[in-house]
Amino acid sequence: MNEGTRRRIHLLLRDGAIIAGLGIFLIWTLAPIAWMILTSLLPHRALITRPPDIDPALFTLKNINGVLEDRAVLVDSFINSAIVACATTALALTLGSLAAYAIARLSVPGGNKLMLMVLATQMFPGIVLIIPLFILLSRAHLIDTHIGLVIVYLSFVLPVVMWILKGFFESIPVQLERAAMVDGATTMQTFRLVVLPMSLPPLFAAGVFAFIESWNEFFYAVILTRTEVKTVPIRISEFSGQYRTAYGEMIAAAMIASIPVIIMAIVFRKYILLGFSEGAVKG
Repeated sequence: MNEGTRRRIHLLLRDGAIIAGLGIFLIWTLAPIAWMILTSLLPHRALITRPPDIDPALFTLKNINGVLEDRAVLVDSFINSAIVACATTALALTLGSLAAYAIARLSVPGGNKLMLMVLATQMFPGIVLIIPLFILLSRAHLIDTHIGLVIVYLSFVLPVVMWILKGFFESIPVQLERAAMVDGATTMQTFRLVVLPMSLPPLFAAGVFAFIESWNEFFYAVILTRTEVKTVPIRISEFSGQYRTAYGEMIAAAMIASIPVIIMAIVFRKYILLGFSEGAVKG
């Protein structure tokens, strides 16, 4: 076997391994989504049998209709989640970009140690923090309020946003900022007019991360809310009762709740990919 033949076989095997790996990853990723859609279309009796009866003749929209029957409650939960997620994302990007730029470019004493301390807060499990958080919010009369949830969500979203943006700010050539300052721009003007326009992809990537984390959060929301600020994850959990769990309606509600996140990922996919690719190249 000559060298050319061995090279072609090597390339075919490599391409085959890549295609097989991508196929497995695609199945692994899409299988839960396909099962979610399938489950939302099956009646309760078909879901509790072992194994589940997935006969297409049993498909029905009863689960989806059951979720949409009480539209007021569903709409309220969507509005609450949207308010909390959007406010958390906006504040995380605003505060995170300012803090990350200060640590990356300005002479902040112990900036790197401060960054590590901020990230260290993510090592504490939520169950450890929930009691002091509940006491603090209760004394501040922020239980069952949008502001209370936003403050709590910022505690675990903001550090990650800061870390993402700090790495990108450090990769921007310092000469660009110095040129702006030579032209008379202040530090804030340089940040706003030079750095931020160049940072749109990582800002979008960090923003999508912050939104998804805030939209999907359940643990803090179920403890820190009562009736007024129930979010979508709490609404989904209410389909599980003491004597019966409406699996079909729960999955149908989860499918409906995932639509905003999917739409956001599709709309901003270009900026998300640019953010990750630029971060990988410049990092």
